[in-house]
Formats: sequence, structure tokens, C-alpha cells
Amino acid sequence: MPTDTLHIKNMVCRRCVMTVEDICRDLGITDSKVTLGSVSFNTIPDSETMKNFHDRLRAVGFEPLKSHEHIMLENIKAAIRYYARHDPSDIKYKLSEFISRTINLDFRYASRMFSSIEGRTIQSYLMSQRIEYVKELLFDNELTLAEIADRVGFSSVAHLSRTFKKSLGVTISEFRNEGSRTGIDEL
Repeated sequence: MPTDTLHIKNMVCRRCVMTVEDICRDLGITDSKVTLGSVSFNTIPDSETMKNFHDRLRAVGFEPLKSHEHIMLENIKAAIRYYARHDPSDIKYKLSEFISRTINLDFRYASRMFSSIEGRTIQSYLMSQRIEYVKELLFDNELTLAEIADRVGFSSVAHLSRTFKKSLGVTISEFRNEGSRTGIDEL
């Protein structure tokens, strides 16, 4: 049974898990289990190894989390990323209820904590995630704008276009001609 768990910010995909596993292996930390957003140690490494582990994490863009609030913040962000990238018809709840159910935290408290730490609202973060998902779908070039609007949860192509222009300062057509994507952890 794990004796200590370290939560790690910016782990957003399976490749991130593999990177942390590689760091553990390189440092001789063999008695650990890495999952998305955390690493559990059955035997806690010595202080020098832990310092090296933290340094290596930071070198590749990860950040060890210490406070309960930062851990909860990462859980909220993970729930929002999930919500933003799944078909709205598959999710039976509004965002507020989804967050409350997913992380078992009162939404008003979660919203205030998120805003105080992040300096923006949950809704703003959700919109940045949705816009990034739209950019990804535009790059794939497999769906029409109507299909993208529907998949991402916009009421119409016009709503998607207005929000996209307001968020990025360019139209969808201009973006298609010269756009670039942003890493999820940079949003």
C-alpha cells in the first residue's frame, strides 16, 4: 500500500505519465506507481533523490504540488478539460453540477478557489479549453464547421465564429490559413 503520494501539475496525457516513469527509472525510484497527475511511492526516496526528482520534473514542465488548494485546482481543471472535450449530449449535467459530482466539492467553493488562484473564472477556463479543442478539430480538417460547433457545444456556427474571433482575434478562415495550437497545460 502506497505510503506517500506526490501530486504533479501539468500532467495531461499518457506521454506525461511515461515521462515521469522515465524520470523515476533514471533516478532509481523503482517502488512507485505513476498515474495522470500523481506518483505514489511505496518506499519514500531519500531527500537528495527527491530533490533531483523535483528538479527533473520542473525541467520538463511539471510542477510538484504541495497545498490542498493546488491539488483541488488541478482536479477542477482536469474535470473541465474532460467536460470541454466530450460530446455535450453524453454529459447529463451542467458544468457546475458536473464539477460538484466529479470532484465532490461544492461548486461555489470550487469557483471562488479557482478564481482566486487562477485569476480567471471557471467559465473562462472552459471557453479556452473549448477553443483549443476547436483549433484541434480545424487542424484535423475532417468535420464541417456545423459539426465542430455541435461537437464542442456551441449553439450554432455563428456562435462558434463570434466566440472564436473574440477569443483569438482572428476569424476561423484566417486561423486555418496561418494558425497554431497551444498546449493544454499552457491555457
